[in-house]
Amino acid sequence: MKKLFSLIVLAAMLPAMSYSQEQADLESMARNFFDHFLNKNVEAMEEMLGDQFKKMIPAGQLKEIAEGIEGQLGKYSHVVRSVYQKAGAYEVIILVARFGEMDWGVNLTFDQNRKIQGFLINVAPPEQFTPPPAYADSSRFTETEMKVDCGDIKLPAILTMPVTGENVPIVVLVHGSGPHDKDQTIGPNKIFRDIAQGLATRGIAVLRYEKRTFRRHNSLDLNNITVWEEAGKDAVAAIRAAGQLPGIDGDRIYLAGHSLGGMIAPRIAQEATELAGIISLAGTPRYLYELIPEQLQYLAELRDDTSEESMQQIEEARQMAAGLANKRKNPEAVYETSHIGLPPSYWQDLNRFDTGTIAASLPQRILVIQGGRDYQVTVKDFEAWEKALKNHHDTAFFLFDDLDHLFFKGEGLSNPATYFQEGNVDERVIIAISNWINKL
Repeated sequence: MKKLFSLIVLAAMLPAMSYSQEQADLESMARNFFDHFLNKNVEAMEEMLGDQFKKMIPAGQLKEIAEGIEGQLGKYSHVVRSVYQKAGAYEVIILVARFGEMDWGVNLTFDQNRKIQGFLINVAPPEQFTPPPAYADSSRFTETEMKVDCGDIKLPAILTMPVTGENVPIVVLVHGSGPHDKDQTIGPNKIFRDIAQGLATRGIAVLRYEKRTFRRHNSLDLNNITVWEEAGKDAVAAIRAAGQLPGIDGDRIYLAGHSLGGMIAPRIAQEATELAGIISLAGTPRYLYELIPEQLQYLAELRDDTSEESMQQIEEARQMAAGLANKRKNPEAVYETSHIGLPPSYWQDLNRFDTGTIAASLPQRILVIQGGRDYQVTVKDFEAWEKALKNHHDTAFFLFDDLDHLFFKGEGLSNPATYFQEGNVDERVIIAISNWINKL
């Protein structure tokens, strides 16, 4: 669930293009900036930044991220390859950099004056994508491009519809944290595509849409953003759109939220009362700040990293969690500090709502699905759901011991590197959702 960075990228994920000399020069500038970043040379970085970027990301935050990069991702090794992309008036260089045992994409967005207006570190762009799962029968569904009207913008979306469908149920998919496309592509894998095509094969329509922060981040005030603005209100718009689609049973509209989407699903259900039920896929009723020290501790132990830098980062995360916990207990508390790249407004919004209490009060049905090998949202969170919903009128719980955060099957300790190996959502998850919706 943790968003590593909230730095801004102004580019869409577009196909790579062959390099010209000008593009090669741009790559050289990108590598130069990245060297300054690794050396924590903030003054040199600032000389390369555009005014728009400087307004959004203060130098102190840039320095903080530079100082913590290896603690979060592992020791830097080298740049593996680079990718050039064109996005309207902007040009993007993605440096695929090796940190620890994983490759990450360092996205640098240049304006027409060759100033950097966007900087984002996220998953490295794959060289190819994982094929659809074997359980998805393309003869049993159609996929149609559409738009979800969110008022101020329209988000690209895909409706996956059973071919024989009339009066069919529909599931609206809500993303985890960070910018995501319609498929919630992570590495070579397309999590939401797998779920959509799997459910549609079994007679259930699915609507999946592009998250606002993927290409429409400038529609938000990122210095004062809330989790509701990032992910909640657009989900409500998608639910309302789903209910108006031909062939859909308006009494059987469901929301399935993954990770952060599962965490805020109860809040969405409060607003979208037309929902028949919600599905939490690796979501949690706990507070986000509680998870972060646990994730950092797990990753440090996985790397056998006992360095002073790593231990300091874990301790700082614990102090952050303690401070936010104290603020949550005080309704009059003032939020002034950003944490892990998220502004005070985001934490204040998260702290205002007790997810478990909201879920327990919902009239809708609830399904909770959890992977036993998930280190980001763990069995501890699954047990928290069971406790919070013990008196709820209609709940179901599924714990698959051998699945990770993306619901990929595996053995042993879960490793973030597996997210970037080809995999598909396990069919048992699809069956569990389908049977629950159909009350089998």
